[in-house]
Amino acid sequence: MDWAYKAVLTATTVALLLAVAQVFGRRLAGVLAGLPTVTGPALVWLALDFGAEYAVEAAIGSVAACVVCALFAFAYEWTSRFCGIVVTLTTACLVCLLVAPPLQWLASDLALALLIAGGATLAIHAAMPRGRDETTGRPGVPGELLLTALASGAVSGAVALLAPALGPFWAGVLTSPPLIAAAVAMHQHVSGGSRSIRPFLRGYVLGLFGRVAFGAGFAVLVVPCGVTAATLFASAAGCLLTTTALRHGIQARARD
Repeated sequence: MDWAYKAVLTATTVALLLAVAQVFGRRLAGVLAGLPTVTGPALVWLALDFGAEYAVEAAIGSVAACVVCALFAFAYEWTSRFCGIVVTLTTACLVCLLVAPPLQWLASDLALALLIAGGATLAIHAAMPRGRDETTGRPGVPGELLLTALASGAVSGAVALLAPALGPFWAGVLTSPPLIAAAVAMHQHVSGGSRSIRPFLRGYVLGLFGRVAFGAGFAVLVVPCGVTAATLFASAAGCLLTTTALRHGIQARARD
């Protein structure tokens, strides 16, 4: 039942983060959803259970998976302008399924994974419309939190349970699917329409910069420094990069 413990811990962490974020609006909720709130704990579990070398490959997979996450956000936002929730979600999921198999080319190549994931995230963030942000303190929020927490916990538990069969790279990819983004976007799409999801999804893509930095830092440091030090330094790198990007975005909006 070790996987169940990990699932509950991750779900609780994500629920607390998103509950705090609702006070400050959908964009910040998106940023927190994009950060490695699920990826980080899952990589730590993998390192402790299967060793540092396994965790390096898994961390590279988590970096590569950010390409899928960014494309999911872009596809969902764009399709939502013209279609309902079923078609929108189906289209975004199909995009993910088409993009995922070529990620295998990035296995064991951190530099290439970092270049492609960082470049794709930057380009997609620039291409997405900003939309009007607002706080999410509205009816229906408890259900939203429950959905995101359950989705997050399911991912963490699935990684712990399936990692031996998947291999390290795909176990790492599985630590970063856009399940949190999908759960929140669907809820906001139903309750507020297409425009309401734009701040969240754009914030989500912004948060992916932190996830990319965390995965890369963890991959570089876990062997020479150990799990604890790698987690701390990778977390600091992810927070620093996300804070810098967030501050840059705020300044850009002020100039507009």
